Amino acid sequence: MAGDKAVVGVFTYLDDVLKAIAKVKSAQLDFRAYAPFGCPEITEAADEQRSPVRYFNITGALTGLVFGFALAILCSLDYPLRVSAKDVVSIPGFVVIGYECTILFGGLATLLAVLHFCRLPDILRKVGYDPRFTDDKFGIVVSCTGSQSDDVQSTLKSCGADEVQVKDGL
Repeated sequence: MAGDKAVVGVFTYLDDVLKAIAKVKSAQLDFRAYAPFGCPEITEAADEQRSPVRYFNITGALTGLVFGFALAILCSLDYPLRVSAKDVVSIPGFVVIGYECTILFGGLATLLAVLHFCRLPDILRKVGYDPRFTDDKFGIVVSCTGSQSDDVQSTLKSCGADEVQVKDGL
């Protein structure tokens, strides 16, 4: 978050925080929204772009597919064992290994991408975070300059914030 001030708005109702998000986005300010439970309305209001995690998933899955088939083929070429009149490299027998590596690598890539894009683990406490945001209140933390803080405060109050605080040091 860029700026030297953080304006923290605490809300009781979802509709009020959605109005505040819309106004802050229209002012093109950097913000972070908090909710006490998973709320798709806030996610949709805060961010319109789709997650890039899917690209990591398909990359991991294709890497796993190639790795699985390469592992099975190279192992069979290293230690050739002929069964009846079949070829040493018999693709139908390697499908299971390729499939399992596809699932494994795709799942691991997805997990790592989610951890990366969610910025987890987040060891440092965020400026403006209030423990009530995980209990029963909604919150929005807006990063702004000192000259914009009064406008942001009045905007959050007009949207129905229960309380608004200004904090230093982002």
